[in-house]
Amino acid sequence: MASLAAVSEMVVIKTDGTQTTPMRQPQAESYLVNVLNEAGMPNRLANLKQSLNQAFDGQGKPTGSYQFRGKPVLHASSGNGQQSVTLFFYADGSKLMLFAMGEHVSSSQYRISIYGQQGDPNFAKGKVISI
Repeated sequence: MASLAAVSEMVVIKTDGTQTTPMRQPQAESYLVNVLNEAGMPNRLANLKQSLNQAFDGQGKPTGSYQFRGKPVLHASSGNGQQSVTLFFYADGSKLMLFAMGEHVSSSQYRISIYGQQGDPNFAKGKVISI
């Protein structure tokens, strides 16, 4: 799968399935900093910024055969172990649709530890996915 072209906006699909209005990168970063703080993970800001840079620059990587809402899932990740941040999203035209955040468990496994989708078989908080 080829990487995406750079995009200018991101929509965050919240845990309950509702979503934010489209946000440019600085606004998305501010929103997600609050998500990290609410999750008790304020020490991951640098890795969040790097993951967002990758996502907005079109450097999201395929996430195996996983799909969300019928779309192939991409991820952008920065850091390792207890300091990492991985964003899970899909492309919707010129927007990124972010629906889960987690961290590395190993080089090929990720835990949805920051936030996920209620009741989703793969991307609910606490789930571990393998790529």
